[in-house]
Amino acid sequence: MANGDAAAAKGLHTWANTQAHSNGYDNDNIRGDELAAEIDARVAGDALAFPASKVIISTGTPTVVNGALWFKPL
Repeated sequence: MANGDAAAAKGLHTWANTQAHSNGYDNDNIRGDELAAEIDARVAGDALAFPASKVIISTGTPTVVNGALWFKPL
């Protein structure tokens, strides 16, 4: 598989090896934007998938719930 084939198959930008080297910064910025969009999409998906049953608000030490968040009011 040639360099960039997997990226192109996933819809990412690819650049010809004949382009001017002075465009490198722009290519880096485009790839950075693609990565940022992917990170945002994953974070949004993760936030929707977190079950409310794993959020514990308690003044005392609660029983252990794997993967839970414990908030202790002051």
